[in-house]
Amino acid sequence: MYRIVLTAMALVIALADCSSSKRVYSSNGTTVTTDNNQKTVTVESSEGTMKMGQGVVDVASLGVPIYAGATQDEGALSVTGARGTAQMAAFTTSDSFDQVYGFYKAKMPAGSEKMKVDEADSSMAEFVLGNGKVGQMQTVVMISKKGDKTSIVITKGTEGQ
Repeated sequence: MYRIVLTAMALVIALADCSSSKRVYSSNGTTVTTDNNQKTVTVESSEGTMKMGQGVVDVASLGVPIYAGATQDEGALSVTGARGTAQMAAFTTSDSFDQVYGFYKAKMPAGSEKMKVDEADSSMAEFVLGNGKVGQMQTVVMISKKGDKTSIVITKGTEGQ
């Protein structure tokens, strides 16, 4: 699956300046489809499928609340394959780290907070649902302060057999 990610990243960089709306490249059993209108890249191989870009993750399927007022960043990631599935979406808000942390502290189940660090002008917190065992779903909410903004990255996945 890592080969898919590396291939896609290289192609995203190489194709960033393409002006047509949709292009398909195929080599060695891997097909890469770029759609500049939809702002997405899809990589399909014998190992699975990876989609990157705008709108590739249904945020309702992440299974955790989205902070009110946060805007979804353009990039998102969705991976499916024999080794498992994963989705990742990032959000940004101008609300303070403490406001966002307080929201997730109140909304997430007891015991899900795994880390909170406040150091100088940086802060980070992590909430985890699930135990990460093979075949079981795990969701991670990572909150961090970035200058005058707060970043929220939500990752949900299952490791296959």
